[in-house]
Amino acid sequence: MIYLWAIATIVVFLLLKKLLTPITSPLANPLLWSMSFFILLFSLSSLDYQQYKQANQLFIWLLEPAVVAFAIPLFNQVKQIKQQVAAILISCSAGVVVAMGSGLAVAYAFTSDKHLLLSLLPKSVTSPIAMAIANQTGGLAALSAAVVIAVGLLGALGGFTLLKWCNITNPQAQGLAMGCSAHAIGTAKAIETGKEEGAFSSLALVISGILTAILAPVFAWIIQGL
Repeated sequence: MIYLWAIATIVVFLLLKKLLTPITSPLANPLLWSMSFFILLFSLSSLDYQQYKQANQLFIWLLEPAVVAFAIPLFNQVKQIKQQVAAILISCSAGVVVAMGSGLAVAYAFTSDKHLLLSLLPKSVTSPIAMAIANQTGGLAALSAAVVIAVGLLGALGGFTLLKWCNITNPQAQGLAMGCSAHAIGTAKAIETGKEEGAFSSLALVISGILTAILAPVFAWIIQGL
């Protein structure tokens, strides 16, 4: 009976995706509205959220192979990527440092809670990596995952619009920006936008995850010294 919640999750997402597909607004994101639906459902009723969480553990497990699957569009653009390795590495490195540094600076302006600051460090990488980094540095993995989802949704909803406002129209640059800042959710949006955007977003997601894992202990040491 408990696993009916897993079926409900799939049905709600697919139904909303079908309903929202004709709508061109960035706000017509099925993931956003699926989450909103279940948040309201459990907030306004006496239904047991723990049963829902238990039933959907499979989807959490599938996060890791889903990230690996992003290698498919990456492989299709491998020739172009080889020609720009240096530029890609520099761009992703700068993006990771800015993402971690800016997030830490803004958070520190409002709180000195070290657990919170450590939980926000991996906000721009995919959930499995973010949770592992939070556990290793002393942050709260659940909070990191929640922040990662929020950041990814914001990127998917407004990332391409912001890039166009900034006159960044090159599909490779757009892809790198989305993957570096909005991780898997942003990459999924990039794949919907175009093959080139999706490939470079996938690459940025992987590189950013590795660099964040390497740099997180350095930033954690800075936080501990604050």
